[in-house]
Amino acid sequence: MTETETAARDDSYPRPIIAWATVAILFFAYIFSFIDRMIISLLVEPLKAEFNVTDTQIGLLMGPAFALFYTFAGLPIGRLIDRTRRLRVAGIGAAIWCAMTAASGMAGSFWQLFAARIGVGVGEATLSPAAYSVISDSFPKKRLGLAMGVYSLGSATGAGLAFLLGGMVVALVTNAGSFSLPLVGQLEPWRVVFIAVGLPGLLIAALLWMLPEPARKGVVTDGDHATLRDLFAFLKSRAGFISMHFLAVGMVNLAVFAAVSWTAVLFVRVHGFSVANSGYLTGAALIIGGMIGLIGGGWLSDKAGGSVKARMAVCGGAAVVGAVCAAFYSLVPNPWLAAFIFVFFFAAGATPIGVAAAALQQIAPNRMRATVSAAYLFVVNFVGLVIGPPAVAALADMMFPGEEGIRYSIAIISPVGYAVAIVCFFLAMRFAGED
Repeated sequence: MTETETAARDDSYPRPIIAWATVAILFFAYIFSFIDRMIISLLVEPLKAEFNVTDTQIGLLMGPAFALFYTFAGLPIGRLIDRTRRLRVAGIGAAIWCAMTAASGMAGSFWQLFAARIGVGVGEATLSPAAYSVISDSFPKKRLGLAMGVYSLGSATGAGLAFLLGGMVVALVTNAGSFSLPLVGQLEPWRVVFIAVGLPGLLIAALLWMLPEPARKGVVTDGDHATLRDLFAFLKSRAGFISMHFLAVGMVNLAVFAAVSWTAVLFVRVHGFSVANSGYLTGAALIIGGMIGLIGGGWLSDKAGGSVKARMAVCGGAAVVGAVCAAFYSLVPNPWLAAFIFVFFFAAGATPIGVAAAALQQIAPNRMRATVSAAYLFVVNFVGLVIGPPAVAALADMMFPGEEGIRYSIAIISPVGYAVAIVCFFLAMRFAGED
């Protein structure tokens, strides 16, 4: 390949209709991934009754069971994505996580459910590294923030739909009593919920497998792959920015998942909502807040110039808003006011999902982009998911026993997470400016 041909390849992007169609399918895949990830938050009470476990043990299902293998599997998966067809890897992963969500409904013990949640995490570890790499090869820098925001909106929409649709399914199957399925027999309502939300995602897995891929920008030949030595050299060369960037987003994730995982429970225990109504309210708030943070944040960071420093400034400002909202939403006595504040709490937490990811793609060499993304997701999800949900439950069990203990635990852990994130985002701005 000549130098001229390489330059032409690097400057070419798919037609906008193709690029946005790809984003749309990735967006729906992200929706299904978050539905399957978050649905357990609506099933806390029946799971506690079925397996005779505590809030802390349920927190392990929400966080470590999913996140430990999601994060550790992401690193070798990122290496694989950098070396092969990205969307086919994501399609296989989608089939795995959907099947394991459905398998969660067949668990006969707490540890079988724990193992199924591990499978969900391993499958979902394929999606975002592949999506970040593909989207970055589909859009020029000046449109990357918005494109990443639209894809990332799938996380908020999926989390919201997990509560909205989950609430509907919970209400439906609870009113109908137990179900009988061929070859399976009688199933309790909570088991039907897992099966009902898991199996439809297999269609998305097939679509991902069939999607065409954009050309990799900056990769001269199919053998032009980064070694681990290249990866570590890159991370070392940008150590100041990357360490602050990763930690900042990780602490936002801690604040958000610590709260979101228990908000539906909070509306049930503190404000007296039914499980279904709690799901409707929480889901609507997540979708509205996600649209504000992901679309608005991505658009604002593009308008601010699209530089890495500008994107970090937008993330830092959002974290300030999040810290204020985190200190109040779980403590106010009125549930509608709590939901209103929660919208802005989540909008602030959603902003870095797309904006910070776009900043990282701008500095990462293409030939190691998925691996860098996997390292990023390893850190932010380890901090956010492994620590956040169980920390809220453990603090409540130890310090605030009783039905309302969750609200005080959220009001401590989430603001602390945001406060650390604020400092890290503004340090990341400094390092980005120096670079």
